[in-house]
Amino acid sequence: MNQESISNINQIGWNQAAYQAWVNRHGTPGEYAQVLKAAPEKPVSHYLHYMRDVKGKKIINLLGSKGNKAVSLALLGADVTVVDLSDGNKQYATELAEAAGVHIHYLVSDVLKIPAEEQLTDYDIVLLEVGVLHYFTDLNPLFELVHALLKPGGRFILRDYHPMVSKLFSVKGEQMAASGNYFDDGLKEVEVAYSFLLPEEERVKLKKNMIRRWTLGEVVSAVIRSGLHLESLEEEAGIRWAFPKDSPEGIENRIPGLFTVSAKKTLGVPK
Repeated sequence: MNQESISNINQIGWNQAAYQAWVNRHGTPGEYAQVLKAAPEKPVSHYLHYMRDVKGKKIINLLGSKGNKAVSLALLGADVTVVDLSDGNKQYATELAEAAGVHIHYLVSDVLKIPAEEQLTDYDIVLLEVGVLHYFTDLNPLFELVHALLKPGGRFILRDYHPMVSKLFSVKGEQMAASGNYFDDGLKEVEVAYSFLLPEEERVKLKKNMIRRWTLGEVVSAVIRSGLHLESLEEEAGIRWAFPKDSPEGIENRIPGLFTVSAKKTLGVPK
């Protein structure tokens, strides 16, 4: 199955009930906007470590979903664009931005098929965050796009689920076991990510998504191949959802649950 087919399947999945799912999780866009306005730095605190002062910076959030990161960055003074394939995500995000009193440019598109007339170039920062890489069957075109979007000296920030928790480990009693196949490169059918926010009777009707999970080596190598200069790789623990509810307290802190890559488009050096 090629990338176009995967994207078409996933676009259907993300256009079923995303808006209602975000209302169930965060409240209406008007209600959530008040939360973001009270502390806009909170949803993006991890990224500000890499971005520093975002005021006046041009940022693009690929697969930016419901727009809470984009709106938070806009509240902090950034010029923000989101690209995502879900109309429901766009509806929630644009209403959220309006209620927060900021503007974001939200483009509904497959990120690998952004219309040329959009002229998306010269960004200070490209952000990809949490649960996005598995929608791609080949990382090279994605990171080549990131390279093209950035201006010389611009920064790429990628945060996603660590493959140790998404591909390998599970809990059996009091112990963790390497029960998965870290090097499995096959496609998997999964529930659409927001499905847990909906009632069971709605959840069972949803069409599913197709994903391909990557190893950390595959991710880092693809970033380097794109021509970006890798600056840092950070690993974090603490992803509780990956373990059964009755698993021992604190077991999620024993293996990495997230990773963050920071890379730069080198000044004056062609890809």
